[in-house]
Amino acid sequence: MPLSIPQRVGATAVTSLAVVAGLLTAVPSVASAQTPAPGIAPAAADRVVSVGGTRVALTPLGDSGATALAPLPAADGATPGLVVATSKTGTTVQTTGADGAPTVLDGHAARAGAAASDAVPLHFSALGRDGRAAEAYITVFDLDHGNAWTRQLAVDPAPGDECSAATFARTTCALVPPGRYSVMAFVSTLPAQKPSIGSSRTYQNISLVGQPETAVTGERTFAFDARDARQLAIRTPGHHAKVPPQGAMLIGYDRTAADGSALHLDMHPSYLLDQHFYLQPTDTVSVGTFQARTRVRLQAPDITLSAPTAPTLHPEYVDRTWFSDVASDFPVVDGTSRLRVVDVGHATAAELAGRRLHGALALVTHDADVSIAEQSNNAAEHGAAVVVVRNDGPGDISDPGGTGVKLRVPTIRLNRAEGLALAHLPRGARVRIGGEPASPYVYDLYLREKQRIPAHPSYVATRGHLAAQTNRVYGQPTRPSTFSEAAYPWQNGESFVVSTVFPFQGGPRTRTEYRVADPDTAWAYAVFAPGSRYNTMFPAAPVQSMTLSRPGRESYADHDRDLLAFGRAPIAAAPNPARPVQRSSDLMRVAVDGFTDADGNHGTEYTDASGVQTHLEIRADGTLVGATDNLPSGTVQLPGGASRVSISFTADNPQSWNELSTHTDTAWSFPSTTTDAVRTAPVLLPGYDVGVDLHNRVRTDRHGRVAFGLRLRHPDGTSPALSGTPSIDASYDDGTSWRAARITRDADGWRVELPAGSGPVSLRLHARDTGGSAVDQTLVRAFDVVR
Repeated sequence: MPLSIPQRVGATAVTSLAVVAGLLTAVPSVASAQTPAPGIAPAAADRVVSVGGTRVALTPLGDSGATALAPLPAADGATPGLVVATSKTGTTVQTTGADGAPTVLDGHAARAGAAASDAVPLHFSALGRDGRAAEAYITVFDLDHGNAWTRQLAVDPAPGDECSAATFARTTCALVPPGRYSVMAFVSTLPAQKPSIGSSRTYQNISLVGQPETAVTGERTFAFDARDARQLAIRTPGHHAKVPPQGAMLIGYDRTAADGSALHLDMHPSYLLDQHFYLQPTDTVSVGTFQARTRVRLQAPDITLSAPTAPTLHPEYVDRTWFSDVASDFPVVDGTSRLRVVDVGHATAAELAGRRLHGALALVTHDADVSIAEQSNNAAEHGAAVVVVRNDGPGDISDPGGTGVKLRVPTIRLNRAEGLALAHLPRGARVRIGGEPASPYVYDLYLREKQRIPAHPSYVATRGHLAAQTNRVYGQPTRPSTFSEAAYPWQNGESFVVSTVFPFQGGPRTRTEYRVADPDTAWAYAVFAPGSRYNTMFPAAPVQSMTLSRPGRESYADHDRDLLAFGRAPIAAAPNPARPVQRSSDLMRVAVDGFTDADGNHGTEYTDASGVQTHLEIRADGTLVGATDNLPSGTVQLPGGASRVSISFTADNPQSWNELSTHTDTAWSFPSTTTDAVRTAPVLLPGYDVGVDLHNRVRTDRHGRVAFGLRLRHPDGTSPALSGTPSIDASYDDGTSWRAARITRDADGWRVELPAGSGPVSLRLHARDTGGSAVDQTLVRAFDVVR
């Protein structure tokens, strides 16, 4: 049968899939704290809540109707993982650390009643994949009435053994009435050498174990053993792919009770050393519904290492969070080379004295008393091109030994056995090292198993069974451009979304993305330029990123093909498509997005310390009724009766990363009158279709001219009848002088032919429709014209 989720092919378990990826939304915290000027009621502000001592930002996700959750870095730079739980009482979030506690985001906290007279104790314990005591997040869900009890087990401090009917506690026991239950746990296997820095961030792997359906008739003990779970495995025929750092993004499950009550649980780990999820096989449920969910990203290997006579090596970069704030500050391998290996011991000053490594691969033995940054930079100072840090103890290196120091060369970690294999290479042996930081493809897979977890959770991601998107990201004409990206998937009924923001490496380019064709999973997308900061260790000038969110949500069917395009010039101002200009009685809502690209992706531009300056002004018959230099959104009081309303927005973006739309000025005007219902204002919206390349440059024809398309529409998408031909003037000197463009009618609207010139071109538009709506828009440095 046709497959949207991979097809199972036997006991070795393969499923044919399509899925997606996610990322955390950057938060305009400076703007959120500002107060609108008199006359404009404040818009809904982003929230920052305290969750177990960690600040978590809540940011509306474009016009999708969802809210993105993002933990903010702590003092040591660590961002913990999150557990999001939705039940019949509401939604809570807590961190994955031992001191986490549920914080209500929506609804109310479950009220703990007295234990039922016939309540029985349930006792819990948890073991990790290595057989040691592990951290666990346990949920007992009543399959008849929809009540839930949560117990959190930590290794340090150890949980108590008190038994109560509390809905949440850090104990090994819960009192519940006899009945039918789901008893499931997320078990976090700790690193073999537990880190002293970022202990709430770094785990070895996560397992989902337990019983989605079981009867409780008396006292019971549940021992959650992660060794009973099977590794989630994904193959990508035709593409060599691996899970990158932070690519194991979600493990969760849904359970419904006989009365329809639902439980939705997601664990979003921050950083897994081996990037593996494990799931314990279960029987098929007979009461209600059950669904296990995982989300995994795969791409071309970011780092590879092979050596003659050595076994297969599994190199990983050290966690960049501890050594950089942005991806461009973290050294990586780009391309393939053969390097000789030089064992430099612990890379102390004495061991390196007098040595010249001349571009070799320096093999360094990890020292728990010395930071990785010090060891790596010592070797780099003596000429190492790449540093491999091999563990001298069990497991993977999990502790950076210190933070706040940038690395000078690519730094990779190996476990003890693989590191020894390199150390035992013949003298003068060379290794092959490669890296592809800008992967030409990404598999962003959201996988769902319904009613049970299979015996072998293994999948084959066959491109012919996946939906594919071509992602095209545009940048600046001559300045280096960096980007970050996020994709946000959610199921029906979800209001909060957690994702991971990934660097989009390689500058402006095109990439192919594959997702599971699943009509029940909807996606939203965002791109940030320049690339967003994931830490705040190194002082830097304030930067306001252009955050572009794709309008609406997308679901995919089999073989769907889609184009995702972000940052195509010109960048202009436009009303937020999810919050159009609307009037109810004599109140008018206005929300303007200063960052709106040619494909309709949009984001807020606002005055802040980066140097960006914006001004929103609203007038009725020429009289000022509202103005602000802060977030350009809110509600104004208009005079009763009919008037001509004008909304003007100006923005100046002089930031060093930006070359285009350095100044924009847009004014919309239209007739308006008191209404007895909500009415959308008939603002006139221009759309420019310029054939720019990925650097937002357009090449002239052989006569030195450039032509592009122009459309004018109303918010409902209809094309208005214009009172005359729109006018566009062009300037090649930033608006000092203007020349008229030639405009002719075509099938899609209007064809604009610019006067001859080259360099950054500015545009000045005027248009008016027969209903009295008008738009005047000036874009300084709209795009670049090259001969």
